[in-house]
Amino acid sequence: MVIFVAIVLRFGNYENRWVLNQDEGRDASIALYANRQGVLPEVGSPASAGPFNFGPWYFWLIMFWERVLPIAMGPWIGFTLMSVVSVICFAKIGELLAGKRGMIITGLVSGVAVGQVNGAPDMLNTVIVGFGSAVAFVGMAQFMKKENLWWALLVGVAVGWSVNVHFQSLGLLGLPLVMVLINKFSIVKRLKIALISGLGLLLTFMPMICFDLNRNGVWVRSVIDYYTVGVKRYYVPLRWLTELKDFWPQLFGSVTVGVSNFGYLWLVLGMMVVILLWRKREKIDNFWLALGLSMLIQVILMRFYRGPRSGGYLYAFHGWIILISSWILINIHKFNQKIGIGLVLLVVSLALYSSIKEVVMYPSQAKTILAMKKEIDTRFGGNIRIFNYDNSNMIAMPMFYLYYFEKRVGEDGVALGFCNKEKYICPEGQIIEKRNYRVYKLDELTDVMRFNQLTPKYVYEILMVNYGVNKK
Repeated sequence: MVIFVAIVLRFGNYENRWVLNQDEGRDASIALYANRQGVLPEVGSPASAGPFNFGPWYFWLIMFWERVLPIAMGPWIGFTLMSVVSVICFAKIGELLAGKRGMIITGLVSGVAVGQVNGAPDMLNTVIVGFGSAVAFVGMAQFMKKENLWWALLVGVAVGWSVNVHFQSLGLLGLPLVMVLINKFSIVKRLKIALISGLGLLLTFMPMICFDLNRNGVWVRSVIDYYTVGVKRYYVPLRWLTELKDFWPQLFGSVTVGVSNFGYLWLVLGMMVVILLWRKREKIDNFWLALGLSMLIQVILMRFYRGPRSGGYLYAFHGWIILISSWILINIHKFNQKIGIGLVLLVVSLALYSSIKEVVMYPSQAKTILAMKKEIDTRFGGNIRIFNYDNSNMIAMPMFYLYYFEKRVGEDGVALGFCNKEKYICPEGQIIEKRNYRVYKLDELTDVMRFNQLTPKYVYEILMVNYGVNKK
């Protein structure tokens, strides 16, 4: 039942919800080019915040889903399926730690969590870290229950993979650390855990290590440049009081039920549970202690992080939020079943309301893009040459991907230009206009100087924009 609810929420109204924007169109095109040309991208997508790229695992994953699901929205569906797998991971953690009660509560919280539902139809490296963190948490739970070093290896691989995909996952490096510290292991076993999980981390970074060995450390230097110089471009006024009173409680509320102020109820309930456990002298499972300690690490790291804090950069925290919220509900249910059931129903009801409203009322721009493409196809058959006006890639990149997927991007095609009038002062003479987007037949315009052609090779080489290639 839990998985059914998770699937319905994530795939409901999917044709109008899959996120077909600039970065998604670019990244799907890059992976498609790599599949067709038989090459592997050496690096991942360029970071929007700094002069560096992430690791290539993200593109390799898109390439995998493009082969498994060879339809235009194939990689999007693949990423959404991975969001469903994340729910299974969280439910398994609940079962390991609190039996059937834990499985149901944790499964429900993760299955209806608004932050997870909203991100499920997207296909970005920022979103997919939610899957990597879920795998890391289930690996940590298995290890702390069974103490099998293979699970420590899985934690290292999952954490390293997530960090490669996007640096918002850097805080996950605290998971191997707390695994070493929490349990009462001998020094020898602690060293083994550190070495095994470290090996997992190292394996995931091998592609970037090889990339750097062939380029005199250009990637490492670009990352260091961002964290020592680039991040100072952002001014974010920070205070401990603001972090603890506003940022974290509101993030808990928005991720779980879509109501930021609900986080203050989580705060009160959490404090009550801690007090009750202390008064009853009940022992807290080592996993929950490790989870709390690693969460403290996240709070400290975020306090001193000066970069952007929009929702897309916070998916790595969803695992902690879901598990801590579930722990609160599990313990309240254990103390008083009626109150526990009431709170679970309240959380699920609020989350369902917020998620269903999002599913029904807030479609992505995919509907507009597909309608525009349909109108273009009624006017022009055969191949298309795609040009963007200045940098109007919010429309040009998705359109490029759709035609490239159909193998209809060619030099013998009709030259069509695309402009985003929300961002640029677009010229007149458009043949199609929908929302903020205009389409032009370029041979009907007198001035086409500001239109730039997109080709498969050019889009693929955007990967190397931070390392001396494809710069304008």
